[in-house]
Order: sequence, then C-alpha cells, then structure tokens
Amino acid sequence: MVRKILILGGTGCIGQRVAAAIAPLGAVTVTGRSGQTAKALQGTFLRLDLEDLAALEKAIANHDLVIHCAGPFHRRDGRVLQTCIHQGKNYIDVSDHRCLYQKLKPLTQAAREAGIIAVCNAGVFPGISNSMVRLGVEQLDEPHQIELYYGVAGSGGAGETVLTTTFLGLGEPFLVFQGGTWQAKQPYSKPTIIDFPAPIGKTTVYWFDVAETFTFAESFPVETVVTKFGSLPNFYNQLTRAMTLLPESLRQHPRIIQGLSKIGYGMTKLTDSFTGVGVAMRAIVSGIKDATPQQVTVDFVHEHTAIAAGLGVALVAELVLSEQINQPGLYPVEQIIPSDLFLAWARQHQLQLSWNIQPSEKN
Repeated sequence: MVRKILILGGTGCIGQRVAAAIAPLGAVTVTGRSGQTAKALQGTFLRLDLEDLAALEKAIANHDLVIHCAGPFHRRDGRVLQTCIHQGKNYIDVSDHRCLYQKLKPLTQAAREAGIIAVCNAGVFPGISNSMVRLGVEQLDEPHQIELYYGVAGSGGAGETVLTTTFLGLGEPFLVFQGGTWQAKQPYSKPTIIDFPAPIGKTTVYWFDVAETFTFAESFPVETVVTKFGSLPNFYNQLTRAMTLLPESLRQHPRIIQGLSKIGYGMTKLTDSFTGVGVAMRAIVSGIKDATPQQVTVDFVHEHTAIAAGLGVALVAELVLSEQINQPGLYPVEQIIPSDLFLAWARQHQLQLSWNIQPSEKN
C-alpha cells in the first residue's frame, strides 16, 4: 500500500529538501500559501494556509503521516499536532527551537491515547545531532556533561526562514542546564574555537538556544548541557553578535527581523559560492566508564546543511512508516530513535559520521 505523506510548508528551502528525501517512501503532498514554486517541487502541491483550520483538518485526514516544516516555529502553536491527534495521524516536525516542544509537551498523554507517534525536532540540528548525543551517552556508565557544537558555512542551503529563527533566538537570555540547575545565558556569548572536520575546519562558536539545549536535560541523567553555534565566514558571527547589542525593542520587532533576514540571506547567496553550504557537528559526552573518567567524541560533516536536514527527517519518517518505532506518544528524536537504527541508516547513506572514546580529565 502506498503511504500518503503531507509536508506542511513544503515549498520552503527545508521543506523541499525534506520532500526530496522522503519521495521514495510514499506519495508526497507539499503545501504552501503560494503555488509560485510548485513546478519545481517533489510530489503534488496543495495550497494551504495553516490559519484555515477546516482546510488543515481536511488535508491531514487524507494522509498517513504529517511533517510540519512551516516555520519559523517561534510563531507556531499546537494546532497541527492537535489535529493529528484528533485524526489519528502520525506527526513529525522540524522545529529548531525549544518553544514549540514546550507547547506540545502537554499533549503527550493525548498522543499516547490516540495511538499516534509524534516526533519533535527532526532534521540535522536538531535531529541528527540528537542521535549523535544519544550514541555518546550510551557508551558511558555515568554520563555527566554534554557539549554540542555546530558550524555552518554560509546559508547552509536554507532560506530566509532559518535566518529569521536565528535572529528571533537573539531576543533575550535563555536557560541552560549547568551543574544541575537552570541558569540564564546571553545568546552569542562566550566564544569557543572548535576544529571541526574538513571542509568546515576551525570555527568560532557561541552560546545559542536550540531545541537540544532543553530536551537533553530531560532525556539524559547529566548535570550540564552546552550548545554553541557558529558560522563561516567569521564576519557573519560578528554581525550576529552585534544584533545582541541592539535595544530589546529592536531585536524583537517583526519588521526589523524580517528586513535583517532578507539582507542576511542576500549576503549569504553571494558568499555561498566560495564558502560552500556545509555543516559540521561535534558532540562531546563526558562521564564515567569502568570507574574511570572517559570522553566520547562524535563527529558529523555534510557538504549541504539543508540536504542533511532532509535526510534526518527521512530517517524518522522511514522508521515511523515501517513501524520500526511504534511507541505512541510525543518524543524528541533522542528519546525514540535507537542508536543501532541510527548507525545503520548512516552507513546506508554513506554519511561522514565517526566517534571515539578516550580518557578524560572531566568526571
């Protein structure tokens, strides 16, 4: 039987990459408010505005799996998942910020009772990054600290929406789990230099609020979670840091954020030709194994960030549709994707993923 897959926001840069990656899994319908780009899309196009609840309910009712790509997710609520619960349809989203997961978490029991699987924060980061950390945690007897670093070249092959999400994340301090308590951190503060695998190489990364910052403290018995992000070329980091110095009223003004996103996207289109659009991620999990301090390092690199995001969603979709994961409820990726299935998928797609464990001074 051909499975029917609905991609909300499927006309955006990330949505199109998701559609391409999951096309082998079933009949794909992509939605958007405008059909201007529909000719270039994988699957069938359906004009849909998420504010039209009747149309949303009808679209979801006609499909087996719903993939929510319609960001920025700072501005989304739980209506899509609520409709999936009502219709008994499985759900995946590509939200890259904690805010949507926090809004959806109260629906966990309802999802379980409806018998559906709802997976939040799929993609590359979050998504693949979550599975990298789970792999590292599972190598230790007592994990104590998680560090997760991301480096992205240029636009990463994404569009204005991803830049909008970045700028929205600069609006105010965010909470991080440090030493067993939640503490406030200023976005894009305390730079650290990470020597990622080629072609990303040495990149300056900064404190940044991503979905993993919140969910890892819930998912794993650790005391500290560090999440830092940086861009190439480095002047993008300087521009982003400058944003944090603007008055709060300007940092959170919708028109200013929209304008900066357009300007930033225009700049990255110029620089992508010499920086590329790749991504590198490094997860470092420190703790105890065999009564000694150990550190697990997991590295991932891909030449195209948006394509990697599509592949990360396709992993979750394939496991849901094939019923290799079948526990009803609401989960971030790291809580539901077993490491053996993640590693098998990485080998199948010949992804550049490596890991090692060695003695560490951290304990």
